[in-house]
Amino acid sequence: MPITAYTDIISLSRAKNYLRIDDTLTEDDIDITSMIKGAFLFMERYTNHIFINREFTQYVPPKIYNYPITAIDGDSDFDFDNYYQRNYDKLYGPYGSYNPPVLTTYNAGYLEVSDVPDDFIQSALQIIKVWYYESQKEVNGQIIPMATRQVLDTYRRFV
Repeated sequence: MPITAYTDIISLSRAKNYLRIDDTLTEDDIDITSMIKGAFLFMERYTNHIFINREFTQYVPPKIYNYPITAIDGDSDFDFDNYYQRNYDKLYGPYGSYNPPVLTTYNAGYLEVSDVPDDFIQSALQIIKVWYYESQKEVNGQIIPMATRQVLDTYRRFV
């Protein structure tokens, strides 16, 4: 299934089931939907993994931090493994000559729900759970569970 919204990855009903909330209780639906979006936006900023495929424009080189890259300048057969060497070659030509960065358009993000790693989904559910149940407690000093942060750290790109 193509991803067009964060609720395609974790639906409201799945989040409510995970939170053990009866489907007939709807007064918190807007808040839970917002928490789903917020959890994925947090993970995007933290890891540079993009969950909804979209277009970006930046000067290249320097490096593109977003991941997964699905197309660059319309090229869908992009070879990410050799991306950095090619960009180094573009920046510094023969005999150390400098070539200025080029404005580049690329797409980054997961295309299908099945492409999103399961541990990202579990991390998002954990974040939603903490935000939903712990928001009223004053004793919670850490809003993101340690286990979730460890998973996100393994995916974090370019600290």
